[in-house]
Amino acid sequence: MNLPKTYAVMIKETRHIMRDPTTLLMLLLIPVFLMIVYSYAMAVDIKEVSITLLDNDRSAQSREFIAVLSNSKDLVVGAEAESYAQAEDWFDLSLIKALVVIPPGFGKKIQAGRPVEVQVLVDGTDPATAGFAIEHILSRSQVWGYQMALKVYNRQAGSAQLALIKEPLELRTRTWYNPTLNNQKGIVPAMLALVLNLPAIVVMGAIVREKEMGTLEGIFATPLSRGELLLGKIIPYIAAGLISALLCAAAAVYIFDAPFAGSLALFMLLSADFFLAAFSMALLMAIFLPTQTAASMVGLLVFIFPAFFLSGVFFPVSAFPEMVQLEASFIPATPFVAVVRGLMIKGQGLEALWPQALLMLGTGIVMTLLSILFFRKRIG
Repeated sequence: MNLPKTYAVMIKETRHIMRDPTTLLMLLLIPVFLMIVYSYAMAVDIKEVSITLLDNDRSAQSREFIAVLSNSKDLVVGAEAESYAQAEDWFDLSLIKALVVIPPGFGKKIQAGRPVEVQVLVDGTDPATAGFAIEHILSRSQVWGYQMALKVYNRQAGSAQLALIKEPLELRTRTWYNPTLNNQKGIVPAMLALVLNLPAIVVMGAIVREKEMGTLEGIFATPLSRGELLLGKIIPYIAAGLISALLCAAAAVYIFDAPFAGSLALFMLLSADFFLAAFSMALLMAIFLPTQTAASMVGLLVFIFPAFFLSGVFFPVSAFPEMVQLEASFIPATPFVAVVRGLMIKGQGLEALWPQALLMLGTGIVMTLLSILFFRKRIG
């Protein structure tokens, strides 16, 4: 082995890397980026699950029970529901994940040492969050129930209260939208949103390939404006993406038995909204990328890894730190996962999904305008 020759090749390759900032950034930043994403995603703990209560008793005991459920960072008790119908509306709008219904006569039965049935309704759209809510509501209810039972038993010192000590609060759990908490029914619609990120990498690669081949320079000789050129390029990809979305939805329903409770027309409209956001983001990045290899790597970093771990497919976005939640909101897949789950599993309409639709539309418009701004200058 000739060390001087090896050293010469090493120097040459080092200079090549230094002249290619994209390669250098990938070598230095990709491991750090992936470590951060994996660490947040794999070490996540579900917390701050939004629940509400319907107190049909309004007694001192029911207020104490509500205080016990509220005294935790795991469960966030918001405004109490005034009626069962109002709670249903909150479920439909995804404002709450669980409802605890306190029956009339709750306080009197507790004081008399008789078991009480408490109904717990849970949103099964996300099985992991639903299971977490059931577990924590059950554990807190049991602890409080036993404490109250012992107080009654010690006060009355009679054998009649033994039944209460065995099961002071009987929780009757009912799961909406996914009664069996079938994990596949919650995951498959979200996976649909995840895999539809892949066409964005195709868009990015196609634009970079045209840059490498020099065909874009010829288009500049035409009287097309930058906006006309970019929209003309992106719309066919959106049309192809919609066909892919339709095929994926059919596969989810007919192969995996996923529900489709919402409107197909709305699904296609919001899919187009998502593709506008994702493809315009891909287009903007393609303007700055020199090679198809770089485009593939950046595509994985921007569209696949964050979407896989941070979009809410496997872990609730609410479980991440606030800064990561903010970052996740700028990933087009994050609102789209909520859209597809809400539309397919819960049958939600635009009245419930408009915040996500507006976020995707805003992302698409901003990214398109930035692409128009930088396109000719960077390519030229």
